[in-house]
Amino acid sequence: MTMKKKKTGKIIERKEGLRLGEEEYILAVQCWIINKKREILLTQRKFDKGYGGMWEPTGGLVISGENSIQGVKRELQEEIGLNISKEDLFLVKEKIEKDENCNTFRDVYIVKKDIKLNELNFNDGEVINAQYVTVEKLSHMIDQGESFEWLRYFVDLYKTIS
Repeated sequence: MTMKKKKTGKIIERKEGLRLGEEEYILAVQCWIINKKREILLTQRKFDKGYGGMWEPTGGLVISGENSIQGVKRELQEEIGLNISKEDLFLVKEKIEKDENCNTFRDVYIVKKDIKLNELNFNDGEVINAQYVTVEKLSHMIDQGESFEWLRYFVDLYKTIS
């Protein structure tokens, strides 16, 4: 059975222990920034946040009233201070993730742009650092537990988009 992204009008509050019904999903976005050297921008989570110190791409949950594009633009602005135009965002994957607590539609975007690390502003206190890495380094970081195992899908996806 193929699931479709269909707005229900229901607003789901984000909280610990959230449990969704079998047919309920939240919408999340993720943005991978790739420079001309084919390096990937990763940001580091603040240490006192859940999974503190881990490296990841920019992303988060879409809030009520937003679509996917609006959500990813907001996350980029909030987390690293970037105002990315809609034309620079390319949707490369729509993932469905299911677990015992939460079902998620995750829209995965890339931005192919040279952005200097000193142009980033960590506005919201969620991010404390940033670095560019090769896809091989990302894979190694996942192996070493410095980045999330569930991001491994991007290592394979990267070969098709870069």
